Amino acid sequence: MSHEERKLDTRRKIAMGGLVIKARLDREEPSVLLGMLMSAARVLSSPNADDYRKRWRERGDAGFRGG
Repeated sequence: MSHEERKLDTRRKIAMGGLVIKARLDREEPSVLLGMLMSAARVLSSPNADDYRKRWRERGDAGFRGG
């Protein structure tokens, strides 16, 4: 991995951590967070994935706006 690729990877990981903080989940145990994310990944591979994705995107957009 080049220096530039490592830099981009680090930036991405920091941004993902920022989302955990934004969602106020930073006090949860890492195993709880991983379990939540694994459950979400399973939902996003289901036949209803588009419905969930739309709903979650709307909530996320509202969260970024401060709502």
